[in-house]
Amino acid sequence: MNILHYTQHVLGIGHLFRSLAIDRALAPATVHLTTGGPAVSLSLPSNVRHHPLPPLKMDSDFKLVETVDRDADLETTWQEREKLLLELFHEVKPDVILIEMFPFGRKRFARELLPLLAANKERTKPAITLCSLRDILVEKEDLASFEKKVLKWLNPYFDGVLVHSDPALIKLDQTFSRVQDIACPVWYTGYVAEGPTAPDKRAAREALGLDRDARIILVSAGSGTVGEELLEASLEASILLQATLPHRLLMFTGPHAGADLRSRLKARSREHSHVYIKDFTPRFPDHVLASDLSVSMAGYNTTMNLLACGTTGLMYPFDQNREQRMRLTALVKAGYLLLLEAADLVPATLAGIIKNALATPQKSVESLRLQGDRESAAIIFRLIGKEIPL
Repeated sequence: MNILHYTQHVLGIGHLFRSLAIDRALAPATVHLTTGGPAVSLSLPSNVRHHPLPPLKMDSDFKLVETVDRDADLETTWQEREKLLLELFHEVKPDVILIEMFPFGRKRFARELLPLLAANKERTKPAITLCSLRDILVEKEDLASFEKKVLKWLNPYFDGVLVHSDPALIKLDQTFSRVQDIACPVWYTGYVAEGPTAPDKRAAREALGLDRDARIILVSAGSGTVGEELLEASLEASILLQATLPHRLLMFTGPHAGADLRSRLKARSREHSHVYIKDFTPRFPDHVLASDLSVSMAGYNTTMNLLACGTTGLMYPFDQNREQRMRLTALVKAGYLLLLEAADLVPATLAGIIKNALATPQKSVESLRLQGDRESAAIIFRLIGKEIPL
């Protein structure tokens, strides 16, 4: 079985890693993963074939599409992407087409996706076409117009929507009012929550070469595109705490963090032997499991890593849109996580919050659906007449 999976990251890298988790769960099916954002170092599952398109990104205001290569011509890049995507479709002859976000998001990429969807409809036996959708949609200036366009593209071309959410926590109709007008089935898969490879905290520390008896605080900012203020405040709070609350600080700035920020943080850390700073780790969930506390941005993937690992989390939402705060608010209200606000990012204030958080165990997540990768794969296999165990 061949699956064509399209994903386009434009700011962070959470969408990409959520897609990879689903692809891993789809083994032994062969997944042809098509990506179109800035290059990211990937560790691919053995069943995945990667087909990167000439990269595009959005500007900082999410208004315009731009080339990643400043010397590349935008129109030429669009034409090349459209050509490559259609060529791949005809070469692979997929049984399933899985498209991340579109048409609920990535509308600026309709230029290359609509020809793909139309070509699929022309096949004698079209591929089953599914939308892979995050739990929360970002707010729109003209909601009625947005929802009308979504349905215009969704209903003729798609056979189902996989919503990566637990409906007991967040349902699609909270951010998309016309769910009843969707012609195809909508399935809730649970959250895609990538867990650790190690079985427990001690094993994780041994595998990562960390002191098994140390108090470990993990600080991270996802891709590093945003979150500078969180990283700097956390480092200073850790320095203040070290004298009275000895610990090890592990900080991951993110692969897209600015060079100036990385330089400042690393220069400051040279005076403090308890601080360890790196740009990125492919074993982030194992580091979460190994830690006594995680201080982080509140992106989908990081949030789910925390829940899957059972580690207490202080989370700082990115407020350019409602997504992170809306999800985090629901999880804080349910008692699963702790919220950080901008006013908390004063080093002395944050130091006190961290001290209190270290004494706050995470609530059990047994009632949350956190196997969205496996549930998504099971739905896809059922649709093509093959069963796999959950």
